[in-house]
Amino acid sequence: MRRSAALPLVALAALAACATGGKLTQNASVVKADIEKAKASGATKCAPREIALAEANLDFALGEISHGGASRAGKHLQVAEANVKKALELSRNCGPTQVTIAKGVAVAPDTKRIVKTDGDGDGVPDLDDKCPDRPGKPQFLGCPDSDDDGIPDAEDSCPTQPGKPEAQGCPVSKDSDGDGVPDDIDRCPLDGEDADGFQDEDGCPDADDDNDGIVDKMDSCPHNPGPIDNRGCPTLDADRDGIPDDRDRCPAEPGVAPDGCPRKYSLVEVKKDRIEIKQQVHFQSGKHRILPDSFALLDQVVSVLKDSPRMRISIEGHTDSVGTEAFNMRLSQRRAESVLQYLVGRGISPERLESVGFGPTKPVGSNKTAKGRALNRRTEFRIVSTE
Repeated sequence: MRRSAALPLVALAALAACATGGKLTQNASVVKADIEKAKASGATKCAPREIALAEANLDFALGEISHGGASRAGKHLQVAEANVKKALELSRNCGPTQVTIAKGVAVAPDTKRIVKTDGDGDGVPDLDDKCPDRPGKPQFLGCPDSDDDGIPDAEDSCPTQPGKPEAQGCPVSKDSDGDGVPDDIDRCPLDGEDADGFQDEDGCPDADDDNDGIVDKMDSCPHNPGPIDNRGCPTLDADRDGIPDDRDRCPAEPGVAPDGCPRKYSLVEVKKDRIEIKQQVHFQSGKHRILPDSFALLDQVVSVLKDSPRMRISIEGHTDSVGTEAFNMRLSQRRAESVLQYLVGRGISPERLESVGFGPTKPVGSNKTAKGRALNRRTEFRIVSTE
């Protein structure tokens, strides 16, 4: 009986996984089509880095989908989408120019006349027209302004009625309390807005702008919440380590309790924007498996993250230029992900971590020398936020 009752739950879980996988596969197909479109426009020449990142992350996403890793597949697809979009923008004018040879006119053999189409006949060439299927105005890049009020339809809340920008393109309505906010959008039409720079657009007076329980007239910092014993102003914490400056012996450096000074580590050092490592993370040659001699170093990175529980970091992998860029992009991404998984295995929440591979695109040394290539093969820990 227990077994038969559990079967519907298993079936539902399988259906949910299939639905998620199907949506991700559909998104991956769209990204793949955009990549081909970008290549056809000349992205390989005009946006090589962006198209390489898009292809590498699409590859990672497809791998995660096949293994059921929906969350990680989604993140890779987001990176791929962003990069293929950039590649399409950069390669917009990169492809071969469409030309026709003038007929009936004696011209030199290499003379060409560029032909620009204007499908909607509004005088704005399709190449520059943001609304190529609807006649529009040049000042709005070919998009229409049906009511001629100077606000394009796409931004006009009343596209068929002339209005003013402050009313989102709609006719100005009655303003009973005279506070400059029309009654139709005024949440307090009979109580004038106090116009103090805080939520002035809603038309309501705000006695306590920062909602800290201290009325603005008595609040020394009316737009920044703070305790009453500090006259309504926030307690200062310059280094954002959670220890107020008045109790922090190192107020300019993020630290740990009780004195607010940074903990001293032998293999890493916490800087303002990164966790600086004093030796590199070592991997099996050409692979993404972390070698044991790097465990102690990574354990100290774990200690830093545990000492600073609000810190979020980006694990960034880099390679030298030996081999193809596509291979190095994949290798650097997988190495960064291996480090992320190591930190998660030591108790760090994956929500505080992100990984990205840059391959050979951000060298710090010359790839023409062994010393420079060694410098370029590196893993970096960039601090994203400390809040």
